[in-house]
Amino acid sequence: MVSARTKIALSILLFIAFILLHTDHTDADLVAERIVRANRMTATTLSFSTQQSANFSRLNLLFNTAGFQPGGFDLRAVRIKKDGKMNFKYRIKTVKKSGDDGFCNAINLQVLQNWQVKYQGKLTNFKLDSTIPSNGIENWIFYLSLDDNQAALKNKTCEFDFDFKTYRQLPEEKTGFWAQRLINNNITSGNW
Repeated sequence: MVSARTKIALSILLFIAFILLHTDHTDADLVAERIVRANRMTATTLSFSTQQSANFSRLNLLFNTAGFQPGGFDLRAVRIKKDGKMNFKYRIKTVKKSGDDGFCNAINLQVLQNWQVKYQGKLTNFKLDSTIPSNGIENWIFYLSLDDNQAALKNKTCEFDFDFKTYRQLPEEKTGFWAQRLINNNITSGNW
């Protein structure tokens, strides 16, 4: 048999348990709440393509010029198209891969965008920073010329890349979101 005292103690315990289950906070509860509603995190993509300006196909080779003569020139166009969702800044620069230093340094480069000259100088010194416009497309015209007619420049080659690199902070760092495309170029001089 259960004593009266035990019945009373059991009833009090059940009553306290019932009250504790149905109360949210008491003075003895330690609650830390932080509600943040303004912060949102999204994932996105940063990608771009270098395309032929006539048919929008992927561009891997721009200049493949043989027999370059003093007074001669060659002209090509590149379209840069934003393929991802993120806007970006980008840098275009020349990276010499192989060939005769004197011949590569003798080649002049003029770069146009919207019929405005953005660069005019030596091919090997080319470096230009730009920002992709809101429509996500930018068109570039590259114009190579050779003015020097020294005999030492005959039958030489110059192989180089146009290096297109996107960046968010610093153009030479490979941190955060970035993408890079290299477009190969081969120029050979003639025998004048």
